[in-house]
Amino acid sequence: MVDILLAEDDRNFGTVLKNELMEEGYHVDRVPDGVEAVLNFVAKPYHFVLLDIRMPRLGGVDALKIIKKINPNIPVISFSGNAGESEMEETIKCGAMKCLKKPFNLTQLKKYIDEILEY
Repeated sequence: MVDILLAEDDRNFGTVLKNELMEEGYHVDRVPDGVEAVLNFVAKPYHFVLLDIRMPRLGGVDALKIIKKINPNIPVISFSGNAGESEMEETIKCGAMKCLKKPFNLTQLKKYIDEILEY
């Protein structure tokens, strides 16, 4: 089973995204901010990380930098509904494989995850 860490501060969107991914057979742990994302990542091995860029306590860019220091090979897709273009580009520079603008197509996200995990 594929374990995904989902860091998303919007409870409604996070719940929908988690449920959609779980229906596809993934195991998903959702956390509300970057601090919890890093703590969970240290505590448990994940196969994939989905990371909101704008979150409280620790933003996605900084969380991504820490996560990539811990495991440079972990695949990450970042996303945001209100981050600027420079923040979105920064996540790619820091190691995210894709950066999506919310709202994004869940079918396309699942395809990206499967393609990246097969690689």
